[in-house]
Amino acid sequence: MKTKLLHAFTAALLLGMPVANYGQSITLGTAANFVLFSSSGAVTSSGAMSQLTGNVGSDGGSSTGFGNVNGQMHDQDGVSGQCMTDLHTAYLQLNNATATMFPATALGGGDTLIPAVYSTGAASTLGGTLYLDAKGNPSAQFVIKIGGSFTAQTSAKVRLIGGALACNVFWKVEGMVNMFAGVYMAGTVVANNAAIQMAIGDTLEGR
Repeated sequence: MKTKLLHAFTAALLLGMPVANYGQSITLGTAANFVLFSSSGAVTSSGAMSQLTGNVGSDGGSSTGFGNVNGQMHDQDGVSGQCMTDLHTAYLQLNNATATMFPATALGGGDTLIPAVYSTGAASTLGGTLYLDAKGNPSAQFVIKIGGSFTAQTSAKVRLIGGALACNVFWKVEGMVNMFAGVYMAGTVVANNAAIQMAIGDTLEGR
């Protein structure tokens, strides 16, 4: 799913769940059908020109201001309830993934990451370009765990190389996600107990 933002939007993903055992593969269940979702709170767009492919919704609020959505809107219904359950399950898997790599909190700058579970342990930033290299394995997963808020600076980019796929990239953020203008982000972004905000000209290849 690729989302092109011509206007800003915000979404809050409020998760907070008990610990469970981590499996080898992150599964999204019905949450994979959503490009934007909040388990508690509103999902809003400041304009109607954004292009979104996938469902949009909230299980604890409303979705407003969206125009070109190639999917369905689900607010506080049976579909959003199941999505919330599946999102919680995915969060638990991400939360319990054992990190083996510990990069600096300043990500990007032309650096390349290979498939692994990464943890910064604190608030982090993305600047310049970050390459994710699957080394020819399209099934390879990248899990990047941010121990605080996450800021993608103006025109920052995540580039997928070596067969890497956005559906196998996961960002778990323990705080607010703020993407400045012109950002190209790849992967599923899950924020715990905080908002996700994207700006004019941003592209999200993922969820």
